[in-house]
Amino acid sequence: MRFTDLHRNVKIRIYVLFAFGTVQATTMPFMAIYFAQNLGEALTGILLTMSIVASMFSGMLGGFYADRFGRKKLMVGSEAVFLLAYLVMAFANSPWLHSPSLTFAMFLFTNVCWGIYGPADEAMLIDVTTSESRPFVYSIFYWVWNLTMAVGASIGAVLFEHYRFFLFTAMSIVLLGTLLTTIFKIEETFHPNHVIHPGAQGDVETNARRRFSFKRLLPNGILKNYASVMKDTTFVKYIFAGMLVMAVEFQLSNYIGIHFSKDIVHQSLIHIKNFHIWIDGVKMLGFLQTENTIIVVLLASIAVRIVNRYPDRRVLFFSILLNTVGYSFMIVVNAPWVLMGLMVIATIGEISSVPIRQTYLGDIAPSAARSSYVAANGLTFDGSQIMASLGVMLGAVVSPWMMAALSLASGIGGFLLFYSIVPAVHRRRKQNDEVSVQGDAGSVSL
Repeated sequence: MRFTDLHRNVKIRIYVLFAFGTVQATTMPFMAIYFAQNLGEALTGILLTMSIVASMFSGMLGGFYADRFGRKKLMVGSEAVFLLAYLVMAFANSPWLHSPSLTFAMFLFTNVCWGIYGPADEAMLIDVTTSESRPFVYSIFYWVWNLTMAVGASIGAVLFEHYRFFLFTAMSIVLLGTLLTTIFKIEETFHPNHVIHPGAQGDVETNARRRFSFKRLLPNGILKNYASVMKDTTFVKYIFAGMLVMAVEFQLSNYIGIHFSKDIVHQSLIHIKNFHIWIDGVKMLGFLQTENTIIVVLLASIAVRIVNRYPDRRVLFFSILLNTVGYSFMIVVNAPWVLMGLMVIATIGEISSVPIRQTYLGDIAPSAARSSYVAANGLTFDGSQIMASLGVMLGAVVSPWMMAALSLASGIGGFLLFYSIVPAVHRRRKQNDEVSVQGDAGSVSL
């Protein structure tokens, strides 16, 4: 598989991700600090929670409607609102106006739009890829996303405090370009009124192929849609498996970060004659996060070769094992150089497992309900964050060794759930490939 072999939509989305992700990373990582400084920490916590909940519900709506109206319409609409919101945010942080309240209102709009945009965007990606090409494609997207975070956050760290107006203006200019690109260059990949696939996979796909009805666009129709999605036991196991694995990774910014701040004393990391690099718990956390990003950017291409060369079940087992061991032992280790070694182990596991896990989602989701499945998969992220937060409370009453044991158990439990669904995933992959071949042969007339 080569980059030139990819569908035009995929190549365009990669370029868009790099531009959009880079400018977004100049502002988004610093918004919580900005709101806390201007609105107070307590109110900021409430407002950020509201934005997360709003994003979650908008994601469900976005997934539902993308399976009824197609992907491109929702992407264009979301990008248009994105553009307007960032123009207002630029004005609210301009030489003529300073309004944190207006900035937050627009920040909330962007989160809602992201919830709508995300399922349609990822479903479009699945539409135009195959089970063979998805690991390669997801590896590229994962690599580009980490690169944009590294570049954008570095720029934002220097400019955000005093040059927000210029950063938000730059974001608006880039969004105008991405909006025009989506309108004129991106092809619609899903036409819900023309989908006729043999071997329908349950109520979700059947409902999506029925004649259009406004009744199914009402809240009751949306609830029925996701109730049908959650009847898919393979998908439910996939969600819980992802929660257990990602909860281990999210411990870094939760319990592990607190452990570092309390137990890693101010010390010299490097000492060469009169040259010192000093480090404490907070700096150690930031150093490990930077190390993680650098390793992903440097080694993602190697991970692609590993994924393509060996059976996915075997790669998934060893990658989850490496990831779990790396993060779990960080809980009981205080030595900076050992921690850096553990981060290498954890990150190698991360970059090897992420493409496979994302590929499994493409295999599991039926073609006529992909956006709904992608939206429901958002529960994986939210659930793992909640589990990591609960780990902070639990860590206050149990020993670090017990927390490390629970972390290991979570990772192993996630692997076992992934392992249990592999046969079903492979069956669906085969069915999807057969449908794709029939479609290419012209068996479906549009």
